[in-house]
Amino acid sequence: MSRKNPQSMDILMDALGAEVVDWSGKVDCCGGSLALTKRDIVVKLVSQIVDMARGAGAEAIVTACPLCMANLDSRQNHKGEKPLPIFYFSELMGLAFGLSEARGWFKKHLVSPVALLASHSLS
Repeated sequence: MSRKNPQSMDILMDALGAEVVDWSGKVDCCGGSLALTKRDIVVKLVSQIVDMARGAGAEAIVTACPLCMANLDSRQNHKGEKPLPIFYFSELMGLAFGLSEARGWFKKHLVSPVALLASHSLS
């Protein structure tokens, strides 16, 4: 395992039952620390990350960074395409562990993951 291809999130998501998609942007920064001062840079970085994920066949993105979760959820440039749902990894853990309150967390998302979850019989 190298720093350029970390596997911890892949292993965790696989253990939770998610189909993991390998893609080159999984370690790219969304520019979260620039969200207030350099919004244009953040929008560009988010667009690149979402485009790479979509190009790899991803149906959603899972993050381990709360700034990434917020930026990717709120700053997607849809370009006529349906936006990708964004999950914080612990949300999927809660869902996989059967926590009853987990489904309520998704109401706070700007890009609703409810249809995606239902398409995989997870709603």
